[in-house]
Amino acid sequence: MAHLIDYIWQSSFCLLFFFGIYWCFLRREKVFGFTRVFLLITPVLALLFPLIEIPVEFSKPTISLENTDFLQYLTAQEAKEDIAASYGLPEVTVESTKLPILLEWKDYLFLGYLVIALLLTFRLLWQFLQLRLLTEKGWYQTVFNLKSSYFLIPTFGLAPVFSFFNRLFWDDSQELRPEEKEHIIKHEIEHIRQGHSWDMMYYQVLSILFWFNPGIHLMRSALIDTHEYSADANVVKQAANKDTYTNLIVKIAFKGLDLPVGNYFIRSTTLKRIMMMKNNKKTNWFKLLMVVPLTGMLLGLVSMKTISTSGFFNTESSMSLANMKELIEQAQDTINVSTRVVHIPNPTHYEYVSDLKDGKVTAQLGNLQYEIGDISNDQEYADVMAMINVFKRHSNFIKKYDTQELHTSADKMPEAKGGMGEWNKFLSKNLKYPTQARKMGMTGDIYIEFVVSKAGEVLQPTLKKSLGMGLDDEILRIFSLESMPKWNPGIIDGKPVNTLMVLPIRFKLKGEVAKSSTFFSPPSYASDKEVFDVVENMPSPQGGMEGWTDYVSKNLIYPKTAQEKGVEGTVYVSFIVDEDGSLQNPKILRGIGSGADEEAMRLVANAPKWTPGQQRGKNVPVEMKVPIKFELNTKAIGTPQPNQLDDVVVVGYNTVSIKKDDNGRPQKPAIDSSGKFDEIGEDPLYVINGEEYPKEDISKVSPEDIKSINVLKGASAIEKYEDNGKHGVIEITLKEGVSLPKKQPASSIQKTKNSEPKLTLGADPIFMVDDAFTRKSELKNAYDPEDIESISILKNGDAINLYGKNAQNGVVLITTKNNP
Repeated sequence: MAHLIDYIWQSSFCLLFFFGIYWCFLRREKVFGFTRVFLLITPVLALLFPLIEIPVEFSKPTISLENTDFLQYLTAQEAKEDIAASYGLPEVTVESTKLPILLEWKDYLFLGYLVIALLLTFRLLWQFLQLRLLTEKGWYQTVFNLKSSYFLIPTFGLAPVFSFFNRLFWDDSQELRPEEKEHIIKHEIEHIRQGHSWDMMYYQVLSILFWFNPGIHLMRSALIDTHEYSADANVVKQAANKDTYTNLIVKIAFKGLDLPVGNYFIRSTTLKRIMMMKNNKKTNWFKLLMVVPLTGMLLGLVSMKTISTSGFFNTESSMSLANMKELIEQAQDTINVSTRVVHIPNPTHYEYVSDLKDGKVTAQLGNLQYEIGDISNDQEYADVMAMINVFKRHSNFIKKYDTQELHTSADKMPEAKGGMGEWNKFLSKNLKYPTQARKMGMTGDIYIEFVVSKAGEVLQPTLKKSLGMGLDDEILRIFSLESMPKWNPGIIDGKPVNTLMVLPIRFKLKGEVAKSSTFFSPPSYASDKEVFDVVENMPSPQGGMEGWTDYVSKNLIYPKTAQEKGVEGTVYVSFIVDEDGSLQNPKILRGIGSGADEEAMRLVANAPKWTPGQQRGKNVPVEMKVPIKFELNTKAIGTPQPNQLDDVVVVGYNTVSIKKDDNGRPQKPAIDSSGKFDEIGEDPLYVINGEEYPKEDISKVSPEDIKSINVLKGASAIEKYEDNGKHGVIEITLKEGVSLPKKQPASSIQKTKNSEPKLTLGADPIFMVDDAFTRKSELKNAYDPEDIESISILKNGDAINLYGKNAQNGVVLITTKNNP
């Protein structure tokens, strides 16, 4: 219903706009053929323009009602029944014991429309019946004119002179001179010859279907005038004395029956007809040409739809219904819950996950709302949250704010009155860690987006990244408090502006944290067709590589763990560009850990379709490999935006603020570097493209030339490389066409090794395990390789900048799976 109302409004606006063009540019011009075509075509254009969608990336005004409160209310009411899918629901659901309402207000509106349309239809049929009676009454006196192919039917004074298709109804009760009679007949013959009756029937149908549209009736009246002007012009051309014809129009008055379906010689347009005949001005071609650009302008205003420019793409969800169904069915193999998926046209938040109430959790992710019920215990609750996290990766909603002139950066960014210390104090005092979230070990980051208005008011708080378990509701509660500090607005050129801000809030628990459940994985790529590495036309992203770079730079979120640890580097990802251009089966070829690998996978999984590769003119699946660079020390991919505030970390019931340096990085942590490191242990075996290389030659290989890196340890290394692999093996595969590095002579290597002094303080890298300084000697037997989640390496200036001069030989960052 909401969409129908919006469509009716837009089509009515278009028709009134076209009538305005007629009134301003065509009404007084003697180009009756052009005007007639314009009046016949524009109703169709007015009906089509609201249905056409032309996507554009720039902001433009719109006449749509979709952002009005009334239409959003209607949309929200309809969304309750807009079910995309349901799984595991009970066979019988009793929703209410009240009797259902037989008719709603929408039904009454439709009945009202139908009643009026039927009355107008009966009226038209009645007019046809009267035409038939007039024809039958005068049929025996009817004369057929062979020259002009029309029937001349007398009306005996029951109706004035008019024509309908090839019938000319003549009022024989009028006393007219032969010259006057000839003029009137010539006028009606012009109506017959030009087929004006078809135009009248066309508008009669439109007037019945769209009786509520005032534009239809105005355009119909304009068409009647144009018909009369055109017939008059042709009669005047043939008349010896133009004044005689003009006087004839004034002389004749209405008499008898008036049937709107006919073309009458005389109507209430008498004065307008006389003025048009006396108009001797030349045609103003400028006015005629203005019709084309004005029509194009209306098309752009109505049909061009602004898409978001905040990312490389704008889709509501990258998951098909088939994949969604597969994920839900996999989940129900493990947990016995019901799932209902509802489409929401205008959601408030990017993401929102409710607390568990009466065994039910509601997760709004973009335009889809997942209603998951029948949750009976904590384990099922944890599994449901894991399932929701999978759905999050496939959601990519862009919120459209109705605030005018909204900025994401300013000369002076908004700040809470009293400073950010006062803001953090307010959060510390009021923000609470929900009991259920603490019990279940829920930790992580919530991003909330809000508008700081010109007046310093905090408006439209919107969850951008959610956690659930009551944490989302707690954040929204905080932003609803009247005691929340006011803000100083953003300033551009000395004037306050509306500014969009983002606040990250981290929830963190001390001690052991429950591990997240991974009871199912998303559907993998499955195809029996050959996957190509090289084809005649290689796949390409939308907008080329510039478009891909733009997508990555605008959508990449630098992982907090990587920021805190100062982890940088390039993650290499492979994926298959399928025949339809979708990106399938993403894999990490080489990662850097600390959450960067997962973020790179998320970017690829949510990426828009590429132009597929072609082999011999046919689309084929092609494997592609792309690097995604994470860099902190410059304004590069993933660095905090100017409208993003410092993180607020919630530990238990307290909050603290993490300070950042000028580049948006966490300030350097303090470490204890006293004491001496142990001597270096044995190096692993390095193998490049199947050939063994000494460690000294590995530095000659550029990371950009590496296709993949594989690490073998323990029995697998010894089984493949025998005794040489007892300390582990690092297998490096170079990209096709890259030459192997030159090996140093064995004597040179041996000389270098023998001449090395005994290692002392600073000769080894620093080892950091879960952000804690750890001696190398403690690492050998303290950790099982299966307990390690990721290992990252910092070197050169980056290591020294974060950890001081003792890190001149690099820093090894180890994250264990038990790290909260």
